[in-house]
Amino acid sequence: MWEMYLHFFCLLLPLCLWLSRFRLLPGSLRVLGVALTLTLVLEAYAAYLALQLTRNLYIYHLLIPLQYILLTLVYYFTLRQRTNRRLLLLSLPLYLVLVSWLTVRFQGTGEYNSMARSFKNVLLSCWCLLYYRETYLGLYPRDLLREPMFWVTTGLLLYSLGSFFVDGLMNRLLLRSYQQAHTAYYLSVFLGYALHLFFLVAFLLVGKPVGTGHQPDEN
Repeated sequence: MWEMYLHFFCLLLPLCLWLSRFRLLPGSLRVLGVALTLTLVLEAYAAYLALQLTRNLYIYHLLIPLQYILLTLVYYFTLRQRTNRRLLLLSLPLYLVLVSWLTVRFQGTGEYNSMARSFKNVLLSCWCLLYYRETYLGLYPRDLLREPMFWVTTGLLLYSLGSFFVDGLMNRLLLRSYQQAHTAYYLSVFLGYALHLFFLVAFLLVGKPVGTGHQPDEN
């Protein structure tokens, strides 16, 4: 039970800062705050259902695609190369079609949607790497430690890769050892805490001056 309360506390911290600095935020961080708000509302409802001993897995079949759409839009407003932005937009309908097919064919709304989560984590990891590539090309401020999107991307990459491996291994771990599966579960929980703390740092850095980078490449 304690991990649930800590999860919502770590989620509320960056959200409160997002609200207090909303006027200063670029479009990408405004969308990120919307994603966090949506996550808070739906996960709070899921927690309420769980406390009422009511099935809540169907909520995550809605939440995961919505998270993917909003987090992809975060990078659409961040990335500067036109080809990369087009790729992100193209992925949105393709992901929704894939998730719908997986729900109908393999994992219904009453099951844990590990496949949709895994594809979400892989794609978001790719968008993070595109950001790092543009950073390497000099399209962003050179003082990355003062750049909010650097912290967002680093946290999201660590979380996405970690969650991908946890989701992929969970079923096998449950068959081998409950203790190992329990450890993997808490690893996933702490990755979530870390992700929200990375977001908190990003919002704290909004409005602080950073060094300039090169002009964007539109190719």
